[in-house]
Amino acid sequence: MKLFFGEFEADYAKYHFPYQVWLVREEGDPVEKIYANGFLPMRNKKGVYYLSRNIRVNLNLFELSSENRRILKKTENFESDIIPLSEFKYTPQIQKMCLDYSKKKFGEKVFSSQSVKNIFQGDVYNYVFVFKEISSGEMVGFAVCFVSNEMVQYAHSFYNPSLIDENLGARMMLESVVWSKKSDKKFIYLGTCYERNALYKTEFKGVEFFNGFRWNDDLNELKDLIKKGQEGQEEPEGPEYLLKDKDFLNNYYQGDLNTVLSNYGVRVIF
Repeated sequence: MKLFFGEFEADYAKYHFPYQVWLVREEGDPVEKIYANGFLPMRNKKGVYYLSRNIRVNLNLFELSSENRRILKKTENFESDIIPLSEFKYTPQIQKMCLDYSKKKFGEKVFSSQSVKNIFQGDVYNYVFVFKEISSGEMVGFAVCFVSNEMVQYAHSFYNPSLIDENLGARMMLESVVWSKKSDKKFIYLGTCYERNALYKTEFKGVEFFNGFRWNDDLNELKDLIKKGQEGQEEPEGPEYLLKDKDFLNNYYQGDLNTVLSNYGVRVIF
């Protein structure tokens, strides 16, 4: 594995020298170890991963909650099948549905036609959940994933935008978690979580998040980090380094930075 550090704008007055951490997978590198160290793959560049605050479910601890059962009951008119992407027929109609959904959900600039096509026909992901409406047999949703012997990444989901208020999105993610559990996977990775509207990814028993130096199941810490980040966007001077934040250390690590540095972190071996 090789690490690259891409610079962001520095702030000399606050002694901030930010970097985005990238990882390049080399021959023989176990992909599960890459995910386990907090990295997710770039959707348009095979073998390149970025470090982020992301969510996963420890499937050994997962079981259906009352809320999960409510979603399954409310969306019982949908069913799914998972097939290799190499066997999936990508059509102009599917592309239009995906673009219509992404524009309604995220705005005009998140996905281009080519970027959606690359998700389905590139070589980063390898499986897709196809969701159908049972009563009509119509395909209404797609969840593109990466599946290995031990883990699943639920990477990109698209569905008929007319069903946004029908809980289909929640059903799609939940069904992928249930399938992963039944398939004896250890973890399913659900993507990044930097805003309040991404907390739906935490509605599973066994959920944990990567905070830069460890996987953590304390969702109070996650919610505080989201609040801190969103408040920081409104402050012209920007937030302090997390590991120099006294409130953060007092609330979650007994105020002791040395404890964090001694017991956690991503070990690099040369």
